[in-house]
Amino acid sequence: MKLINRILTGAGLSLLGGAAVSLPGDARADSAHHQAREIEVVVEGGYRPNRIQLTQGEHVKLTFIRKESSGCSREVVFPALGIRRELPEGVPVVIALPELEPGEYPFTCGMSMIRGTLVVQPRA
Repeated sequence: MKLINRILTGAGLSLLGGAAVSLPGDARADSAHHQAREIEVVVEGGYRPNRIQLTQGEHVKLTFIRKESSGCSREVVFPALGIRRELPEGVPVVIALPELEPGEYPFTCGMSMIRGTLVVQPRA
């Protein structure tokens, strides 16, 4: 095979290798159906929104953006989930939630003065 044909064949195979081919039962096909929903939570005198509706098993990423300098809001805590994160002022902080069972999951500031709730509904 001539050198140019080898290069072109190699480049073509390279491109095919990177293509997302979905076959039944293929992990790539499954992950496409499980893309995380992204929700922005503004921290400024409280959490906005402070009540977040989710569905059982849903993949969710919360992005907290702290727009104040109050010491109380410098971290967020999800006691039932064992999650505690610092929230630097003006820096988005992403928290990927685990799949949750139906129920209510509170989240608070480090001093438990600012409060919010995740409300997880059963899957239909």
